[in-house]
Amino acid sequence: MIEDMQYWLKEEGVDGFRCDVAGSVPLDFWQDAIPQLRRTKDIFMLAEAWEPELFKGDLFDMGYAWDGHHMMNHIAKGEKVATDFYTYLDERNAKYETDDIMMNFITNHDENSWSGTIGERLGDAAPAMLALEYMTTGMPLIYSGMEYDMNHRLKFFEKDSIPKTKGNMWPLLEKLGTLKNTHPALAESMIGAKVTKVETGNKNVLMFSREHNGEKLTYVANLSSKAQTFNAGEIVEQTDYMTNEVISSMDNKLSLKPWEYHLLMDSK
Repeated sequence: MIEDMQYWLKEEGVDGFRCDVAGSVPLDFWQDAIPQLRRTKDIFMLAEAWEPELFKGDLFDMGYAWDGHHMMNHIAKGEKVATDFYTYLDERNAKYETDDIMMNFITNHDENSWSGTIGERLGDAAPAMLALEYMTTGMPLIYSGMEYDMNHRLKFFEKDSIPKTKGNMWPLLEKLGTLKNTHPALAESMIGAKVTKVETGNKNVLMFSREHNGEKLTYVANLSSKAQTFNAGEIVEQTDYMTNEVISSMDNKLSLKPWEYHLLMDSK
């Protein structure tokens, strides 16, 4: 197996591997294989797994944030509330080391085919959850078809096709991708992108900030199907990156429509 993987590095020039169900492969294989592969060239290793031991030392660089994905599904369905996402973040921080990169996602090939489309699972919550995917520490996943608002479950074991007409997700992905690649606050936590929770007094509102090199970005969202009012004393004439709208609290209160969200930056 190691020899076969070396072939793809040496002869075909690949830059790394996505290893399916990596947690079901004996750990000692990865401990033997990955250092040998890294001696051949600088590679990136993605595990379709989440077990913390897979990222120890110089093993895998990134894994799937399944717990975060499931939490977003639960919140969208009303089975959990927005502030439960804080619990997920705390558990994740306790479980993984600062240089472990988790891949955040609202859909992937398994979820689309077996659990449902974005529309089926998230409904009107999808844009807010997509923004949360980009704002959470780690890296976002774009699954083929989501940029075209794909609304059907792809066949898993036979050829199927995706639409090719740009949908509502396309401009959101463009803006969020630009933000992820240019804003210092969205740098990885390993180089100092501070994350700060903000208490709103409302369990249905999620609010946290990321800050790095003096630049700050705040996510605030009503993650429920009903309008919500909350404590928003920190929001004073800040600009929503997504809409360029200036947002300011009234008497330290702010109201949000169902599933409404903002990515706030200091107004200039």
